[in-house]
Amino acid sequence: MLAVERGASPRTLEAYRRDLDDVQGVLKSDPAKADVDQLRRYLDHMNRMGLAPRTAARRLSCLRQFFKFLYAEGVRSDDPAASLESPRLGRPLPKYLTTEEVERLLAAARAFDARKGLRATALLELLYATGLRVSELVSLPLNSVPRNKPTIIVRGKGDKERMVPVGEAALAALSAYLPVRESYIPPPAKTSRWLFPPIAAMAISRAPVLRSC
Repeated sequence: MLAVERGASPRTLEAYRRDLDDVQGVLKSDPAKADVDQLRRYLDHMNRMGLAPRTAARRLSCLRQFFKFLYAEGVRSDDPAASLESPRLGRPLPKYLTTEEVERLLAAARAFDARKGLRATALLELLYATGLRVSELVSLPLNSVPRNKPTIIVRGKGDKERMVPVGEAALAALSAYLPVRESYIPPPAKTSRWLFPPIAAMAISRAPVLRSC
């Protein structure tokens, strides 16, 4: 059925075969005749073996499809795998940059000529200091930066506003950038409501020096 109806690849078919062979080896009996208690015993065995949750979930998925097929074909009058609970997969830890990698990014930003360097540095320092989403960062309005306050106002998901503290390095980078900000406003416009006008933000995000770090 997997090969003909679903067009499963030879590698997928081999993976299903190995999983069912493993079930048979643990239960010491034909998997097609297993009851729910035997299947739970097999799940306990995987847990004792310390299998990764995703591996256990894949094997359980194999069992569910196997018994669903047997039930649909009339080989069995019940589906013992239907009541089995899936293992909790958990949430993977987020990836992050090391301090050295951040320093390399900032050094690359400062290596641009004066105007571009000020803007790139402000973007990266603010991103590093606040943990904003990139979409939030590039859509900050100019009035989101209160004068003489170590905070910025961010409008995030659900159109909700929040105040985010900003460190001294990021504030210093912003102060250095603001005098050259108007030069990034694309003509014929003379003003922009954005802290980082969009066209310039796209140009910096595509810069080869930053992309290579």
